[in-house]
Amino acid sequence: MIFDPFEEIKRLQERLNRLFEEFERFRFPERRIAEIPPIDVIDEGDKIKILADLPGFKKEDIEIYVEKGDLVIKAERREEEELKGKDFIKRERRYGRVFRRISLPSEVKEEGIKARYSNGVLEIEVPKIVGEKRVIPIE
Repeated sequence: MIFDPFEEIKRLQERLNRLFEEFERFRFPERRIAEIPPIDVIDEGDKIKILADLPGFKKEDIEIYVEKGDLVIKAERREEEELKGKDFIKRERRYGRVFRRISLPSEVKEEGIKARYSNGVLEIEVPKIVGEKRVIPIE
């Protein structure tokens, strides 16, 4: 594998972004616009599998797309239901938004991405471009 300083900078930026997002979440919980769903990113050789916890969402509420080499997961749940005769002291469960941006390695096939959603878990498979290593001779 060839050392790519730009890829390293991109990874560092992603780690710093996550650190600041976590800091903001604990420091200003009332300012949260969207929650950050927990994910697992697993390298399975010929593909990368991403598991994201999105409990309480319907499949239609979830949007997945690739933007500038990143996989973006967005979901919004909005239930407009009128309950007559109910006095709420606090109502937290009806609305919710999540957003997650995941950097993809450059050797993936974006057009072959597949996603499934079951029991609150979103599973995304990103196929990798599997090729031979090219050895570069040193002069």
